[in-house]
Amino acid sequence: MKNTYIIVTLLFWGLVSCNDSFLDRGPKDQLTDESYWSTVEDVEMYTTSVYTYLLDPVNYILMTDGYTDNAVPVHIYDAQGAISSGTATSTTRYFGETWKNQFQGIRRCNVFLENIERVDMNENRKQIFIGEVKFLRAFFYTTLVRLFGGVPILTKPLELNEAIPARDSEQDVYDFIVKDLDEAAQLLPLKRTEQTEIGRATKGAALSLKTCISTYFNKYDVAARTAKEVMDLGVYGLFDNYEKLFLPEDENNQEVIFDHQYLENAKDFTEGSLIDQAFGPQTSSGWEALSPTQDLVDDYLCTDGKPIGESPLYNPMKPYENRDPRLAYTVLWEDAIFVGKPYKPMTGSANATRTGYNFRKYINPKNDGCTKPGWTNFIYMRYAEILLSYAEAQNEISGPDQSVYDAVNQIRQRPSVDMPPLTRGLTKEQMREVIRHEKRIEFAFEGIRLLDTRHWRITEDVVKKPVYGAMKDGKHIFVEQRNFNPEKDYLWAIPLTEMNLSKGALVQNPGY
Repeated sequence: MKNTYIIVTLLFWGLVSCNDSFLDRGPKDQLTDESYWSTVEDVEMYTTSVYTYLLDPVNYILMTDGYTDNAVPVHIYDAQGAISSGTATSTTRYFGETWKNQFQGIRRCNVFLENIERVDMNENRKQIFIGEVKFLRAFFYTTLVRLFGGVPILTKPLELNEAIPARDSEQDVYDFIVKDLDEAAQLLPLKRTEQTEIGRATKGAALSLKTCISTYFNKYDVAARTAKEVMDLGVYGLFDNYEKLFLPEDENNQEVIFDHQYLENAKDFTEGSLIDQAFGPQTSSGWEALSPTQDLVDDYLCTDGKPIGESPLYNPMKPYENRDPRLAYTVLWEDAIFVGKPYKPMTGSANATRTGYNFRKYINPKNDGCTKPGWTNFIYMRYAEILLSYAEAQNEISGPDQSVYDAVNQIRQRPSVDMPPLTRGLTKEQMREVIRHEKRIEFAFEGIRLLDTRHWRITEDVVKKPVYGAMKDGKHIFVEQRNFNPEKDYLWAIPLTEMNLSKGALVQNPGY
């Protein structure tokens, strides 16, 4: 899909215009007039263009780990600093950009669904396109409801003078998402076998998104049942090498369910990724935009499966030895070797870590010096998340039965990780903590920690802890003490511009 995606993106932006409102009201754009919806090529190009509205991983997914106990952002005077510190307002730009981008994607989906029946084409292929668009609309709404709560449900594009509708409830949005995903799962293929289709939505992607959104809203019966459907498809499995899972050489492997495809040798960042540049270490000319915390580093177990405070393998003078291998695959510490060079943190300078750590996951060593846009695909959903979502849901339903142990142990005993299996005889509460720990470690710097702490309602507990970094001059670097208001900060603010445009139709989230 990479080449198709890039070509269509460039053509698409030359054809459409976007209204400043997030609801993107206005005369139908050029892609919806009588001359457009006539050929299969029109449908394919338009459908592919909808993928461009998926959230950019840098500022809107990876950066969200900086709003948790996993990390702190480096550029604290930008929007991420305000969100991390608990001082964001309804004018914070990441709120506005996320809201607007997702609703523009939703409008494009609705335009498609209004016009697809006008095209004379193979019916089976048409249904697959419809399944794709319903999946993407559900994906956009999933982003919105998890970050903002209830939002307006739109099933058609608004006309120029049409009133903005009021917000629907979280439950109604969840039900709408599930309906779209159920329909998409019936229409989408099990696999994409053509090279030009790699990266497009599949049945497994629709079922996986249903699993994720159901887990988020603690719909554990639905989550467990749907995760089991994904597991039983016989399509997905864990990739043996955890480190290489996040590098381009092994992209599109059996663990990847849905990802953002980037082009190698891209001419600019519309085709390639900014991840290497934004998050790479200064020793590779990166900006080090996100700094891992000591709290995260300390949470990695020793290789005997015990915490650092209990394991005889832990040596405070050599704190990174004998640890869960995922630590070395995820975090860079002082003198850790990356691209043949020791990492040298430069705390206190611009574009430099605040904690003495930088993250390693997703940083491509073959792009040393950041001489070109990155080409590592970003994974939105992977099979490990389905396994741990199943374990979480099944444990909440019936406690730690054998299937829960099996799902968690698969993650822990991936060949490149090879941590000990779980101790038998855990209680439901003990297993819950094990699963939460495993999710934190497995998905660090993948944009999942914020969502997990929100749906577990523990964000205030983990964010308000003092933030420390690595040892320097005999003591841990103290970074900051952050604020989090549970009456306000579990949801982001609806952008002020949209509140004003709605003329009272939209009600702001509490505290803003």
